[in-house]
Amino acid sequence: MKLTNKNKYLLAGVVAMLLLSYRLAIHKTLMVREEFYNSLGKKESITNLPRQLSMLGQKEKTLDAQLVAFDVGNSSLQNNLLKFLNQEASKNQVKIIDFNSPHVVEGEKGTTETHILHLEGGYTDILKTLNALENKGSYGAISHLAFEKKKNYRSKRTYLQAQIFLEQVK
Repeated sequence: MKLTNKNKYLLAGVVAMLLLSYRLAIHKTLMVREEFYNSLGKKESITNLPRQLSMLGQKEKTLDAQLVAFDVGNSSLQNNLLKFLNQEASKNQVKIIDFNSPHVVEGEKGTTETHILHLEGGYTDILKTLNALENKGSYGAISHLAFEKKKNYRSKRTYLQAQIFLEQVK
């Protein structure tokens, strides 16, 4: 079977017609189909918008309630910590003996601030204060606690002091 010039022209014409029909009809159809699916995705996101908006509103209210519960103001963390300690110490009859600036260490996991506190009072009262400090406040975790019984020889009075390392990783 030998191809003649007529058959060659016919075959070339068919291929040209296929390419032309793809370019004029099928290509446009595929582009419109892609645009349609994109608009369907946008429509779904728009229909979910009120639900997402209400969820964000609820999340905002929850976070605001947590901020009010933690009583975090515009002042620094150290001021908030001291204010919280004063409230708990007065509630539990504990004295704050020493409250220094934090010791800052930068490591691989981030910056670690360690506040060193000295409290004086009864054993259970100090523990109540420390429990409130760790559970109610968002000031960090107690990494070290040392109790020491001391005696004032002038007044012949013994008292209990606690040294606390409050550690917060930022």
